[in-house]
Amino acid sequence: MQSTLIVASLMICFLGVTSAASMPEYIQVCHRNDPELSKCLKSSVHNLRPYLAKGIKELNVPPLEPLYIGDLSILDGSAGITVRAKKLSVLGASNFEITKLRASTQNRRFDFELILPHLQGEGMYEINGNILALPIKGNGPFTGNFTNFVAYVRVQYDIKKSNDLDYLHVKEFSLKIRTGKGNLKLENLFNGDKVLGDVINDTINQNFEVFTNEVIAPIARALEAKFLVITTKILENFTYNELFPV
Repeated sequence: MQSTLIVASLMICFLGVTSAASMPEYIQVCHRNDPELSKCLKSSVHNLRPYLAKGIKELNVPPLEPLYIGDLSILDGSAGITVRAKKLSVLGASNFEITKLRASTQNRRFDFELILPHLQGEGMYEINGNILALPIKGNGPFTGNFTNFVAYVRVQYDIKKSNDLDYLHVKEFSLKIRTGKGNLKLENLFNGDKVLGDVINDTINQNFEVFTNEVIAPIARALEAKFLVITTKILENFTYNELFPV
């Protein structure tokens, strides 16, 4: 989950103003006609990871550590269960590894796959209904550890003119997540009944992939919206020619 600011990072890596002295030292420039553009971008984004972890103030990029998602309605009761998360935050998002990347300036599109080796999540939860054939009810703090989650991202963009200058505009942003391994701990289930709480937590963790597959789609949509706002904010600061030098 995360895949966060990764698209913004890809866009940043294209920065190539004519004066090299004006470029931040942490940006490795990739040129649009580079025959190994995808390879260059992958290296550039990986080089940015420690800076993304702390945030890049001059580019209005907030820190990835922690990645704050906030409040989220995960399941609305239509499937027989209501799940809400509050004050949700995630640690470990900056340790992503891009495994596949395809960049096409001709088609104005990026497609990439990345793996998140280890994430830690925490926040508050509310849950009520039935899952895995068991009744479940409670509210309180939760913690989670997630390993080897995979994100697939597609970005389609076009060029728009403003004040006689061309700017990149994100036309389509799609994010899908494939769950991996992990474990969750929901505290205060059934008003603190330890026996029932342990049964539910054990059942969830024994069927972790099934459980997370049921709740991951709304999380992915929330991340899409969050990352689109961040990416757009960055792109507004640079013209097309600055972002895609010849």
